[in-house]
Parts: sequence; structure tokens; C-alpha cells
Amino acid sequence: MTFSEIFLFGSFVLFISGAIKGFIGIGLPTVAMVLLTLVLDARSAITLILMPMLFSNIWQMMRGEDIRLLIGRYWRFVLIIVVTVALTAWATQSMDDKVLRPALGVIVLLFVLATWRSELPDIPPNMATRLEYVFATVAGILGGLTSTWGVPVAMFLSTKKLKRDAFIQATGLLIAAGSFPLVGVYFAVGHSDSESTLLSCLLLFPTLAGYWVGEYYRKKTDPNLFKPALLFVFLCLGLNLLVGASFGR
Repeated sequence: MTFSEIFLFGSFVLFISGAIKGFIGIGLPTVAMVLLTLVLDARSAITLILMPMLFSNIWQMMRGEDIRLLIGRYWRFVLIIVVTVALTAWATQSMDDKVLRPALGVIVLLFVLATWRSELPDIPPNMATRLEYVFATVAGILGGLTSTWGVPVAMFLSTKKLKRDAFIQATGLLIAAGSFPLVGVYFAVGHSDSESTLLSCLLLFPTLAGYWVGEYYRKKTDPNLFKPALLFVFLCLGLNLLVGASFGR
């Protein structure tokens, strides 16, 4: 595909992904990766979503309570995810696309399961810190491998019984935290070049436009009407990745 073709297709994908993120607070890398890998290899797709993922989540986490209080509440998760994303991305820099695609498919199906199960059981106070370490480590490994770690982040925050706006702001922080080392490693190992970086920066604009649309409808629409359709789409896309990988497509 030419630069212009990738930009046009990527703009459509990132607008849709941004709208979903604006509506439910998560899902941008998951949706973008699944759609982009219909025409691109997984590694190239990741390079395109790096800047939209990083800056959309920075913007999202700034819209809410004092950011210092937010970091103070989740600093352990932030520290762990930064380290594990960096180590995993570095260790798997040469991993074949045939591994990344089915891994992404599994993550998408986990996303469906986690989102369908909107609340997790109550966590005893004496286990909260240990489970935070587990969720953060799993999130970092998945993030370094596929750039998508919304599933464990959403599950962890669900245990906190947060209100909608607090959930969305915290999600922005925890995904932004992992985005920094992922961007750094991709530049360091040469996965991101000047052309892919330019494309990634340009795709920030349709991403934010989509986010604003999604945020507008989040405030106007009952999320229960949107959720079944969204999960059905994720289910189809996740199965498509797994079946395609199984048959060498």
C-alpha cells in the first residue's frame, strides 16, 4: 500500500477506534490492531497506533481529578507496567507475525469476556496489593507483546468499583504509562522509522476526532444499547484473527 492509501485507511480505522474509546474509555489499540491487521502485518500496525495511543490516553487522564492524586493511587501499577512493557517489547522484538496475530485474537476474546462480565467479585483487602501486582504484570506482558493491555487494566479497575468518569481517567493513566516504554523500544530497535512515525502522528487527528464523537454519545446514550453490538463485533474480529492464523492467512 502507498503512503496515501495507508493514511486514508488508517484514518478510518483510528476514527472508529477513537470513537469506541471515547464511548467506553478503552478499546482503541484493540480495535485499531484488529482492523489494521486486515491489510498490514501486526508489527507495522503497532507502529501506526503508537502516537494515537500515547497522546489520546494522556489527554484522557488529564480530564478529571488532580493527576497527582491519581498517580499516588496507582503508582505501583504504573511502575510495574512500565518495566514489564519495556522488557517484553525488547525480548519479543523479533517475534514472528504468525505468533502476534493469534495472541491478539486471544486478547480480543478476553476483552469480550471481561467487558461482558462488567464487574468482578469483591477483592479482600489483604489480597488487593498482590492482585494489583498480578494484573500489572499481565498487562505489561500483553502490552509489550501486542500493544493491547486494556483487558487486565479494565479487570483491575473493575475490582475498585469506580464510577464511570473515574474509571475512564484511571484507564487513561495506566495505558499512557505503558505507551511510553513501548514507543521508546520501537524506536530503539528500529521498528519505527521516519515514515511510520509521521503517519502515526497524522493519525492522532482522526483519533481525537473520533474520541470527541464517542464522548459526546457517551453522555447522550444509554451504554446498554451499545454494549451487545460492540461485543458481537469484537467476538467476530477475535475469531477472525484466530481462524486466519490457523489457516495461514
